[in-house]
Amino acid sequence: MGFSRWVGGYLGLLAIVLRFLAELNPHLTEKWYSITIFPLVRAVLDYSFILLPFPAFYLILLLLLYMGYRSIQSYGKIKIRRKKLIFLPRVLINFFGWIIFLFLILWGYNYYRIPLYQHLSLNPEPLPIELLLEEMEATQESLLSIRRGLQADSSAIAKVPEFSLQNSLIRQEMKDLLNSWGHSWRGKPLVKQFYPVGSLRKLGIFGIYFPFTGEAYLDPSLHPLEKSFTMAHELAHGFGITNEGEANFMAWLVCSESKHPYIQYAATMKLFRYQLNGLYKVNEDNYSNFVGKIPKAIKRDIKEIQTSNSAIKPFSLELSRRSNDLYLKSQGVREGVNSYAQLPMLAHAWKTKNRQAAKAN
Repeated sequence: MGFSRWVGGYLGLLAIVLRFLAELNPHLTEKWYSITIFPLVRAVLDYSFILLPFPAFYLILLLLLYMGYRSIQSYGKIKIRRKKLIFLPRVLINFFGWIIFLFLILWGYNYYRIPLYQHLSLNPEPLPIELLLEEMEATQESLLSIRRGLQADSSAIAKVPEFSLQNSLIRQEMKDLLNSWGHSWRGKPLVKQFYPVGSLRKLGIFGIYFPFTGEAYLDPSLHPLEKSFTMAHELAHGFGITNEGEANFMAWLVCSESKHPYIQYAATMKLFRYQLNGLYKVNEDNYSNFVGKIPKAIKRDIKEIQTSNSAIKPFSLELSRRSNDLYLKSQGVREGVNSYAQLPMLAHAWKTKNRQAAKAN
């Protein structure tokens, strides 16, 4: 009877102990969790919450409100003072214990698997400014080439593929690529648009993966180019890629090689913007010179994205950044939010590996 009253707390404690063991043994975590347990979790979620035509988060929220209401009722019925004093701590310990346990079992242990860049034998390193400029020139050429196929002039791209089409296409292309690597490709993760419009952006985020339902959400108000890449990023999380930099890399790689040119353009644009940000941080003069030479059509698209991104102001961007940074570091991601900016390094490492493989053949 005593154990059942604290079962959530015990499970949470057990999950935390296993979390530290998982971090110390990434190969065992890969074998026993990421390859064995996580696909089973995905199967259960894919044939339950994922099938709902709306975000299952709404159901979880209703359940939590109901549980809160029942807890208040139970507290009111307690007559003995000593039992009243212990009731609230027990409820909170059990609640957070269940949250920790379910988070780690349903997805979180993937943080402690073998990193994707190690699985692919990549060696990402900071790019010297000369190499960064060279990479940016190549990315800009790709952008121009893809855009000419989408739009003859420099006006806004008119033909944007449907949300559902992008969802299914990106997911299948990601599955195929992960399968070719033998890397957690099983499952049918899905990205759903989260309403009310702008609610996620008010929290300072574009999209989020929700482990408790196995689905991801993004804000419908995003610029279409941001929406395509964010969708791919969140799908990568759904396939068990937890690190933000690696999820960005996976999104870029899959989308840049997509069958649909619009999705290719969205991924290449995202890489280009990360490269621009990287250049600005290391040399503002070179940044100004480079930006002054960006072709009109590309510059127009960047400006349109920036305008869209600034249209909805978060409640507190600094609070959102700090909380996300703290969360990532608590999961063993030492770089925190800076892990997002690893995309140019990972993309360069991937290209270098492919060039070396081509020469060897």
